[in-house]
Amino acid sequence: MVTRSNVISNETSNQHVVEGYRFKVISEFSKPEEEEKPSEHKEDKETKEIKEEKEKEENFEEEKETPLAFQPSFVEDLLKKTDEMSNNIIKLQMQVESQESEFNNRLSSELENAKEKYTKEGYEKAKTEFEKEMVELKDRYVKSTAKLEEACKNLDNFIAQNEKELADTAVDIAKEVILKELDKNSAKIAYALAKDLLSELKGASAIELKVSAADYEYLKAQFEDNTHIKISLDDAITKGSVVILSDAGNIESNLNNRLVKVKKMINNE
Repeated sequence: MVTRSNVISNETSNQHVVEGYRFKVISEFSKPEEEEKPSEHKEDKETKEIKEEKEKEENFEEEKETPLAFQPSFVEDLLKKTDEMSNNIIKLQMQVESQESEFNNRLSSELENAKEKYTKEGYEKAKTEFEKEMVELKDRYVKSTAKLEEACKNLDNFIAQNEKELADTAVDIAKEVILKELDKNSAKIAYALAKDLLSELKGASAIELKVSAADYEYLKAQFEDNTHIKISLDDAITKGSVVILSDAGNIESNLNNRLVKVKKMINNE
């Protein structure tokens, strides 16, 4: 009995093209001659079938061994392609790293350039603004100086034009102030004038002070201890004024007369 097995295994089925087997139908109405063929013909037929079966088995063995023959080449190609892919990946990685390094270097360079550029621009801008402010400040200073000089000039012109009037006004103001003080402290003013005048007559041995009635008592009390000084009352003398008579000379100290002299000196009269 002939053992049967699958000619194409499941492992190698993807390497073959399998088509459907078509059975041949033998008609029941075949010719009698064909049914009555001699036994030799039957034997030849069986022998042929056995031979075909062996050939199929041999072909199967060859087909089964064929992948083994091609397997090392396939593995070698696979390894070669794997190496190529690895090399390509390494090259690509190196290229990426190189581009990344180049990008970082370029970025650093651009940042430095931008920093230097904007630092310089900021310095130039600040310098320009500072110079502008200095020019404006100098311009204001020059204008202020010019205004001040003009004001001084106008003041000088005003003083020159009104010098006499200002002097007269000043004397009149001083006179008013003195009159008010005389109403309050005429005796003290007369005493101060007398002391000042007596300092100029130190060599005199006999001195007479003539004063107004309003100042008499006060001056008499102040010079009580000076025996060489005589205090006399004179109605012609105004309050706060003193007239000194001595063997060394005579001196008159009248406030009104003094103010008149000052006024004449100011007016160059």
